[in-house]
Amino acid sequence: MVRPLNDLPTPPARRRGRRRRDDVFAPLRSPTLDFTPRGLRLDRPARGQRLRPRRQLDLTILFIAVGALVLVTWMGVAFWRATRVEVAIAGLESGVQLQPDAAADLAIEVTIPDGGDRYRASLTLDGVELTKALDFEGDTMVVAPAHLVEADVVEGALDEGEHRLHLSVSRLFLPDSTFEWTYVVDSIAPRLGVPSALDPVPVAEAVTVSGETEPDVELFLNGEPIEHDEGRFAVHFDHPPAGALVFEAVDPAGNRTTATSGVPVWYPDRVQGVHVSAAAWANDELRAGILSLIERGLVDTVELDLKDEAGVVGYDSRVAVAREIGAVRPELDLAETVAELESMGVRVIGRIVAFRDPIYAQAAWKAGREDEVIQSPDGGMLGAYGGFTNYVHPAVRKYNLDLALEAVDAGVNDILWDYMRRPEGHPSTMVIPGLGEGTSSEAIVDFLAEAHEALRVRGAYQGASVFGIAAAAGDSIAQDIPAMARVVDYLAPMIYPSHWGPGMYDVDSPIRQPYEITKRSLAHFQKLTEGMGVRYVPWIQDFSLHGVRYGAAEVRAQIDAAAELGLTGFILWDPNVTYTADALTPIPRS
Repeated sequence: MVRPLNDLPTPPARRRGRRRRDDVFAPLRSPTLDFTPRGLRLDRPARGQRLRPRRQLDLTILFIAVGALVLVTWMGVAFWRATRVEVAIAGLESGVQLQPDAAADLAIEVTIPDGGDRYRASLTLDGVELTKALDFEGDTMVVAPAHLVEADVVEGALDEGEHRLHLSVSRLFLPDSTFEWTYVVDSIAPRLGVPSALDPVPVAEAVTVSGETEPDVELFLNGEPIEHDEGRFAVHFDHPPAGALVFEAVDPAGNRTTATSGVPVWYPDRVQGVHVSAAAWANDELRAGILSLIERGLVDTVELDLKDEAGVVGYDSRVAVAREIGAVRPELDLAETVAELESMGVRVIGRIVAFRDPIYAQAAWKAGREDEVIQSPDGGMLGAYGGFTNYVHPAVRKYNLDLALEAVDAGVNDILWDYMRRPEGHPSTMVIPGLGEGTSSEAIVDFLAEAHEALRVRGAYQGASVFGIAAAAGDSIAQDIPAMARVVDYLAPMIYPSHWGPGMYDVDSPIRQPYEITKRSLAHFQKLTEGMGVRYVPWIQDFSLHGVRYGAAEVRAQIDAAAELGLTGFILWDPNVTYTADALTPIPRS
């Protein structure tokens, strides 16, 4: 008999855990496929072994990234190249400063290699469009400011000031590409301020010369560069510099300004001197007359000849050249004479007749040293004064300077040069070997500058005797008064009334009008050297000539004329070394 299904016994519950192989009631498998990824099996490392993670790289993503980067870079470069404007310029350094002549020579070449860029270019000068007036020749346009001015295109292209050359090239999707260059036209010389002359200082005292210029200039002193601080400068000297101080400021455009300064040294305000030749000092009677003037307080300075017009060295010189040529004919012991005069409170000026020197000239000519002598056009020795030495030649200069330095070492206070000039006559009548392109005036000043420096370091003063006519016609004898004033401490004009012709300085008879001719001629000298600080110690005539007798009144008239111009120093000259005491006033004792 068959049982109903619900009468069948319920199977026992399945035991959890591992199913036995003979388990009749195993669960049914799912009829669908299961693609769910199983968990990654990790093998446990052995004891003591470290687990190393495995790197995985997706090469496809890497290739895509690199490709994208290359593409972007290529597109960027291509765009940059497509929008870049190439321009070259020649003939102009932007910002340059030029003088008008240099600006007029400008030819500025603007080169644009790409034709499309040239088509889209706009070039202006000072805001004036040039591409309508100028054409490209190939890929270059030449801008010449002078031509633009001449063609009335840019009328102010050469005017003073800054000028701008502007280039603009339009670009797709981007702002215009622009370029700009400038040039400055500058014709104005830089400012340079230095004193024409400082106040006089002691001959052995340190001194500083200061001034101002513009900040952007180069500054020079006597050709050597010096520094400045934004235009301010100060130059220090251990002792007063001898000669002219020539400052020069040069701006970036090349404009130059020159200013000359000088440092005068203190010199005695009052000089009452007399000329004494070496032979006169050796003469007892004449020397006694000089000593009498000193003792009476009428003379405080003796001008003593060291080398005279004949070329004779009248003291016991040890200069080798002077002894070799027989120039030394000692009338006195120089050191002893100076000491004697100084003991009486008298200053000693040593006079050296420099280039009128027949003894030296004839000795040099005889020895075959013709270049040391001024010559005639036919090649002979110039006959003036029996021989005139060449002021250009180094040996001649050294000879005279050696005598001067020897005298200073013996105690002489000043060196007063005489015949510091060329002989009278037209330059075509004489030949000066070695002069070259220079002038005799320049050579004379050059010698004085050399001597001035050598004497200054020894604490000695330098003076130069000059012709009275030199103020009006210095070129006729190579005496440039303003230039000479820069290289001496004082000038000694020989303004003897007897040496002037009628009508000079509007004086009818100079020899009979000593006051008028003295005052007018000295005033002319002062005018030529105004502001330079040079002193004047004029020669005063104390002798009779041309039938006109000179006594106390005539001598005094000259002294008074000089004094009215502020000149309280003078040297009396009488070839016979006899002086008019009544013309002199006693010197106040300090």
